[in-house]
Amino acid sequence: MSANRFREWVLRLHGLIGIVMGLLLVVSSLTGVGIVFREELDHALHRSLQSVSPQAEQVSIDAVLAPVMASHPDLPLQFILFPRKPDETYLVAMKEPNGHRLETFVNPYTGAVLGERVWERSPIGFLYGLHEELLSGTGGMIVVGITGFFLLLTALTGIVLWTGWRRLATGFKIRWNAPAALVNFDIHNVGGIVSSVFLLILAATGIVIVVLHVLPALSLPPTVKSAPQASSITLNELLRNADAAMPEGKTTVMVFPEATPEKVSINKKLPNQATGRFDLSSVELDRTTGKVLQVTKVEKAEGFFKFIVAIADLHFGTFGGLSTRILYVFVGLMPTVLFVTGLVNWKRRRAIDTRRDSALQLAQETQDNRLS
Repeated sequence: MSANRFREWVLRLHGLIGIVMGLLLVVSSLTGVGIVFREELDHALHRSLQSVSPQAEQVSIDAVLAPVMASHPDLPLQFILFPRKPDETYLVAMKEPNGHRLETFVNPYTGAVLGERVWERSPIGFLYGLHEELLSGTGGMIVVGITGFFLLLTALTGIVLWTGWRRLATGFKIRWNAPAALVNFDIHNVGGIVSSVFLLILAATGIVIVVLHVLPALSLPPTVKSAPQASSITLNELLRNADAAMPEGKTTVMVFPEATPEKVSINKKLPNQATGRFDLSSVELDRTTGKVLQVTKVEKAEGFFKFIVAIADLHFGTFGGLSTRILYVFVGLMPTVLFVTGLVNWKRRRAIDTRRDSALQLAQETQDNRLS
């Protein structure tokens, strides 16, 4: 295959992906932009639920949970998120019959319920659902993974088509004084190559995240859940036992696994941990007796933990702090810019091809008339 024919084939593949998958890529990238600053946005939108005035003493975890359980006695607990700062609230998460997550916010100093919401119906929860699974569960997540594969492919073909391979200076130049069609082409050409490395990272890490979520759901048999036994052990006692097992760690979340309701896992943040925003250390206890079953201390991510942390940091732009998160906002906007400019380029090429075909047909008809 000649170089020109190969380039033409790559161009057709690049355009086909953009036309067929463009809207899905736009949805995935724009929702990703919102998720980059998800915690800040969520806090700004729900400040009354997540902020309190610090006081001298906090109430016990049992006092925090009591009013929530009184309001929803039949809903199973999923997790309790502890305040990380003095002005933050407790978040108690419970699973509704339809699978949605009911979140109740509790004042850590008074035990008063500040309000509740269904996570999937909150603005950030909606963005998450749209970004991760197109609001369609496991099937939607698979579609998102396929979309990530096509983003990977379109970024690679775009790199092949970049005009800078012929002449480097033109590959990074936008001719602002040229006709609109050429300006549009240059924006697509330059924007594509500048963002290509980050788009490849987002696509590849997104595919890995989808695989890590989907494979267990597809490969593992349904778990037979045993009913939790009646227990006189309070959450306070569970916390004391966890603190005794790992006294240097600060409790960040208490998890109640659905598959093993007889257990509870208490995640802790260590003083010198090097695991990014992930608190990977935990103490697992028997929910009935309070016995410590397993202690996992992770000060530095190694092996699979290191891989997971790296994938998450690369996908969400947290590896470089605030600067990379801001950069990811602009990168997340690029697929929309590339889709619009690519669509204009495609329509322009179609118009040129149509005019050329019409001219060839007219020339052929003229030639035929002369011969006849």
